[in-house]
Amino acid sequence: MPVFFVTGSDTGVGKTHVAGLLARRMARDGFTQVIKPVESGAAAGRPADALKAAGKWADAHTLMALPAPIAPLAAAKKARKQLDLATLLKLYRAVPAAPCRVVEGAGGVAVPIDPKGKDWSDFAAAIKPMAVIVVVEDRLGAINQARLAIAYLRRRYDGPMGVWLNAIKKPSPAVAASNRAGLADAWIPLYGESGPGKKPARFHFLPR
Repeated sequence: MPVFFVTGSDTGVGKTHVAGLLARRMARDGFTQVIKPVESGAAAGRPADALKAAGKWADAHTLMALPAPIAPLAAAKKARKQLDLATLLKLYRAVPAAPCRVVEGAGGVAVPIDPKGKDWSDFAAAIKPMAVIVVVEDRLGAINQARLAIAYLRRRYDGPMGVWLNAIKKPSPAVAASNRAGLADAWIPLYGESGPGKKPARFHFLPR
């Protein structure tokens, strides 16, 4: 079963948007799932990230929903729920198999999801995805954010990984060009690109 794990250099960089683009693309080849292992800030009236990403193309699963819009461990403590890597993996493995699966983490790659300090890099190492996609906002500073996130991820996960540049606001041509050159110079694969408006996403690691 192909599994793609979507994480980010930070919160608010567009992980859910990218997960949705990926789910829509993979749904061409059959039934697809979008899984959010844990989501904090899942209050009444707010659409869940998995549902937003899944849209009409995929099946959505939120494994642990926490009301408080704070870090997952703090939100779990506030909700009096047990959150640790073993618990998330047990919930994840209980989801029925599908031809393809898109998994979206919460916050950045180093956000703790276990009282012992384990984070999304440990989760990725445990589920062994086909690839880890690190979403980085396409702006000035993206090279630094990408290099930090990838270097951190490599400490615990040794599988395929790359960056997806997502422009929340359109960068200048010079910034956009330098971001891509910087990734290439650092030998970091550019897995995809997306931007504001109706500009189509570009997948560099999948056939169009």
